[in-house]
This record gives sequence, C-alpha cells and structure tokens, in this order.
Amino acid sequence: MLRAIDTAIKSFCTDIVGLEIQEAKYIGDKLYGAAIALYENEKETQWYLLFKKHSLNQISKALLFDDDLKEDDLDDLVKEIANLIIGSAKVILETNNSNAQYRIGVPDFLGHVDNPKMLQLEEILLYKIKNRTFVVGKG
Repeated sequence: MLRAIDTAIKSFCTDIVGLEIQEAKYIGDKLYGAAIALYENEKETQWYLLFKKHSLNQISKALLFDDDLKEDDLDDLVKEIANLIIGSAKVILETNNSNAQYRIGVPDFLGHVDNPKMLQLEEILLYKIKNRTFVVGKG
C-alpha cells in the first residue's frame, strides 16, 4: 500500500501539478493537514497528509493560479489534494490486486498541526517541494 501511495504522490506532483518533488529527511512543524481513510476490503487505514503553507501555495499556484490562499481555501485545497492522491493510490491498488475491494472515505481537515509527531504515524513518506516539507503518513 505504501508503494501505491508513493507512486500516487509522485504522479500528482509531477504530472498534475508540474512541480519537482524530492525526498526529505525531516518532518518539520507548523503544517496544515488532512486525514482520509483508505479501505482494503473492510480494513480501514487512516492516512494523514501534512503540508507547509508554502508547499500548499505552490500547489495552489499551479492548479488555481493563486498563491495566496485564505484559511478557508487552504481547508478545501488540503482535502482535495488528499482525495486526489489517495484516490489515485486506490486505482493503483485495484489495478495490481483485483482480488481486493478498495474504497476511500471523505477527507477531514485537521487545521494547523504544530507537531506531527503527536499523530504517532506508523509509516511516513517525507517529501519537499521547493525546499518545503510535506508528509504523508499512515496512522
């Protein structure tokens, strides 16, 4: 599942948004987050997507031609990114494993996440866009 998430993230950043993505070494703090469930058969896995505001502004600039979003707009953007990435991972998983059934939940906006370590993520993928961190982790 983690490999499908990684592939979906890279595709979203490079193919949809057109931004170069790199692996990061540390999580950082003061992020905006969303949580979304991905179900394999009936087993639920919660995924957390956490972004620096600068990263969200870069994504917004590419998608919406606006790089100065208000708080309400950041809420919508983070949830939409979660839908796109986890939805894409769902399609990848379905393609690779036709014996399982997959579905995704509705994303929840987490607001400001000052310390992502508080989420106690089991598996973490760390990336950066224009030297600003974002994190995708399994809860």
